[in-house]
Amino acid sequence: MFSRLHGKLGTAGLVVAIVALVAALTGAAFAAGGLTKQQEKQVTKIAKKYAGKRGPAGKPGPAGPQGPAGSQGAKGDAGAKGDKGDKGDTGQEGPEGPEGSPWTAGGVLPSEETETGTWAYGFSKEPLTFTAISFPIPLASAPSPEILGEGETSANCPGPAEEPSAEPGHLCIYLLTGLKPDEAVGVTTVGAALKKANPEGFPFFGGVGTFAVTAE
Repeated sequence: MFSRLHGKLGTAGLVVAIVALVAALTGAAFAAGGLTKQQEKQVTKIAKKYAGKRGPAGKPGPAGPQGPAGSQGAKGDAGAKGDKGDKGDTGQEGPEGPEGSPWTAGGVLPSEETETGTWAYGFSKEPLTFTAISFPIPLASAPSPEILGEGETSANCPGPAEEPSAEPGHLCIYLLTGLKPDEAVGVTTVGAALKKANPEGFPFFGGVGTFAVTAE
């Protein structure tokens, strides 16, 4: 077979035919080194004629391992600091606030102002009893006490007991009902105590009243 091809094509033609046949069977492209341009065309023509259809693409191969992390880049230079802005204009002064109240915690009762309250005591089979009077707002100085019986008033304690009142610098203790206290003791800027002795023959004694105190 090869003798007949050799005789028909000659040495060069036989080489071209073999190269073309191999290319057609493998589907590969060969560099036809040493062939003339015309022989290269013949090889290409023969290869195309006998080339089979391209086979289906193969499955993708497994993913390769992840490459090592790249080195961290150099830290960039800090940006230039901006210029300081101009100072703003001073705002307008606000309106004056209302006058503070001396009735708040830490203050004292203003001059000639009055505060009032109630008192009561009751005891039995004891020689003495006491009850306390506390001023909600402290005074700047201790007042002078005065005790008034039921329905009584005075120049410094104009009353009445149902609407207690007192002149500046005075503590007025009014009796509404019961027994009148004997004495006001421990009078200070924050309060006082009322003292009452147990009268003989009374199984029970007590009293209820009001008070008023006015700052001097």
